[in-house]
Amino acid sequence: MILNNSPLKLACPACKTGHLTLESETIHCTACGALFPVRNGIIDFLPTSKEPPAAAPMKLECMGRFYESRLWRRNILLTALFLGIPFDREYELILRAANLKGDEILLDLACGPGTYTRPFAKRLTQGTVVGLDLSFGMLLYAVKRAQFEGVSNLLFIHGDALDLPFPDNQFDAVNCCGALHLFPYGHVLRKVAHILKPGGRFTVGAVRHTGGGSLTRLREYLWQKSGVYPFPQNELKSLLEEAGFTDIIWHHAKRCYQVVSAMKPQ
Repeated sequence: MILNNSPLKLACPACKTGHLTLESETIHCTACGALFPVRNGIIDFLPTSKEPPAAAPMKLECMGRFYESRLWRRNILLTALFLGIPFDREYELILRAANLKGDEILLDLACGPGTYTRPFAKRLTQGTVVGLDLSFGMLLYAVKRAQFEGVSNLLFIHGDALDLPFPDNQFDAVNCCGALHLFPYGHVLRKVAHILKPGGRFTVGAVRHTGGGSLTRLREYLWQKSGVYPFPQNELKSLLEEAGFTDIIWHHAKRCYQVVSAMKPQ
């Protein structure tokens, strides 16, 4: 557990003012005395969580293996067909957009099985990477994979994007891929802007509204029935601007997927 040996600070979800320190297998608030368990290497701020319908299958640890397998994210044919970009190419786009040097503090928001979190940690050899997700099962898979790969400069948190346990101006970069539709995105984008340092970068991969054609309309109808919202480009741009972001750039916009970066003003 890297918490006490890192510049990363956690804010108490209970009192909102105290900072948290690690004591054995418990996280302790210095202000209100609240205690939070550390389970299987995961800081647990949500012992009993309620997941949205679209995220419910993600509570199963086996979904982590599926997500990272050649049945989905590592399947070149499927990702080309639906996303228009393979994972490795997307990851490289995000690295360049975030302008990472190697010593930053980065949050992978809604990290799932750590598909992006672990590569970030390997890249930021002098930095700290935090993966936060609502699904404890996915986090269990992420921790096991990180241990197997020997990645130690990361921290996994079972938490809610609506109540991020971080003080303002904490992160050099925040990434959120494939999950923006799972929560009230305007609210969460404003919170992301708060926890970023001035000049910090936000990278996001989101389902894309393509428009036009009966097949496209059917596809987007199915997305919405499953709880997935495809973002029109102008709407996503407006949401980012309303949250206070500038320097908004589209790095990929093809098929059903888009990769965008934005900056918190200095």
